[in-house]
Amino acid sequence: MNLAFLKKSRKKPEVGDVFVFQLIFEPEQYRFGMIASMTAWLGAFKDTTLVYIYDHLGNNKDDYPDFSEKKILLPPQAINHLGWSSGFFETVGHMDLETHPEYKFPQHHFASFVRPGVFYDEFNEQVLNPIEPIGVHGLGNHRTIEDKVCHKLGYPLSKD
Repeated sequence: MNLAFLKKSRKKPEVGDVFVFQLIFEPEQYRFGMIASMTAWLGAFKDTTLVYIYDHLGNNKDDYPDFSEKKILLPPQAINHLGWSSGFFETVGHMDLETHPEYKFPQHHFASFVRPGVFYDEFNEQVLNPIEPIGVHGLGNHRTIEDKVCHKLGYPLSKD
């Protein structure tokens, strides 16, 4: 596994929570994410957690990215909560997205995994003209985040 263990949490993540994770290739540094929605509906998965993964490497857990720049490493990702309960994602702060709507993308679009050229919004409605960034219409977890981040950054993928 390419993720370092941080701290297990049983607390349910909330919209606006800022979290960190650490890759074994970047010891003593942290990657950041934020929960953008807890109500995404992607296919059969309702009330899914939608996260942003930022293109930012911090030297400590409070070295936040500039959220208003929306400089993300991956398109929005729909995931379950295993990253937190397994201890690979650690919540380190909270941003009020009602007060700071500029921290969120105005819409989220996803490409169908099984129907090429078909796109959906975060409410499972088909869209004809998707707007970047475009994610994948499906559910992932901390391991899919790990693989996508490592692939994007040119690190070797985990064998397990």
